[in-house]
Amino acid sequence: MPKDLTQIISDLVLDWENPKRIVFGRGQTKNLGSILNSYMQVKSAVIVTDENIEKAGILEKVTSSLNGTGIKTDIFKIPVHEPDMDTANNVANYAHSKGFDAVIGVGGGSAMDMGKLMAMMKTNPGKPLDYCALPPDALSEKVKNRPVPEILIPTTAGTGSEQSNALVFIENGYKTWITSNKLYATLALVDPENTFTTPPNATRSSGMDAMSHLLEGLVSSLHNPVSDGTIIEGVKLVYDYLPRSYNNGNDVEARTALSLASTMGGWVLSLPWINGPATIGHCLSEGFGPKLNIPHGLACGLMLPHVIDFNRNFIGERMKKVLIALEPNEDYFYFTTQEAIDVLIKKIVELLKAVEINPAVKYNTKESKDIFFSMIDYVLNERQYLYNLPAYNPRRLTKDNLTNLFEDIWEGKFTTNEF
Repeated sequence: MPKDLTQIISDLVLDWENPKRIVFGRGQTKNLGSILNSYMQVKSAVIVTDENIEKAGILEKVTSSLNGTGIKTDIFKIPVHEPDMDTANNVANYAHSKGFDAVIGVGGGSAMDMGKLMAMMKTNPGKPLDYCALPPDALSEKVKNRPVPEILIPTTAGTGSEQSNALVFIENGYKTWITSNKLYATLALVDPENTFTTPPNATRSSGMDAMSHLLEGLVSSLHNPVSDGTIIEGVKLVYDYLPRSYNNGNDVEARTALSLASTMGGWVLSLPWINGPATIGHCLSEGFGPKLNIPHGLACGLMLPHVIDFNRNFIGERMKKVLIALEPNEDYFYFTTQEAIDVLIKKIVELLKAVEINPAVKYNTKESKDIFFSMIDYVLNERQYLYNLPAYNPRRLTKDNLTNLFEDIWEGKFTTNEF
């Protein structure tokens, strides 16, 4: 049975790190140059970004802010898709062959992750795969040398990469990652204005990614009061402001609130007791997303009702707190935990509907059900241990409950006739 709060506090031992400096606020991109000059000595930097960021005018804002600083810059553009091994190897080759003393990652999670990789590979030999979380030592520290300084500037609200100690790319059809406390940003600059040009589909995908970081952090068996409060407030921000951001990209209040929620979620996901977050949600979504050609955040959103439902017998009290935060209806105080979970799942499905996401995986992919179900044995026998699910996910996986879960996800157990 799950521990109650008294047991959690009595047993609590915490040790965590964060980015060295976090700057949040509208219009802060223009201050990048002065911040760097006052905070660190940088002579040359490579800016890791992509073509869409340049077209949106955000890259020009970054380079203009560096005018007069004496910082020489080069641009490294990655392809406009989730990074794969080819992209990761190209980043490593560039890092090993060029001269620079800092990296500025500008973009969504992909550009920031490849910015981290660029900074790491500048000071570490070999290939990216040498440092990945792979068996038999998936959980060991592999990054030996501290990267050159990393400056991370998000242009979407959801991935939280600017706050995290990990980077992700696709290898052999599945997402793999490198994680180390050495990967934390030297400076995370979160300017909500940089998200105003994010298209609706990317807005909803990244927003659901933020919601997943937050809610899965509360599902974690190792959750505790340090992160719980941040999670509940962050969930409310996504719930209230994601539909507004999706429907009107120029809604300043909504965009700013969603950027704040993303920052909160990014902080949560890198905490060692959340670890990624290491629950069934990210374990499966980072598996089937690449296989089914579903964007990461969208895959995470599709998983959310099932993460809560699958673990419902272990997480009732904390999910009830989330429900009350989303809608302070005094009747909810008298609900059983199971009643509260049912209503919370309904609200998550309503959020998916509000941003035009059908909760059934089969309606979000052109790939076959057989490809989806081919993952079951891999998840059961290997992938769950890469995420250390036995330590973090409250409910243990079996062949039967995992097969039933896959069926529910594919068919959309919580799909209504309105979709």
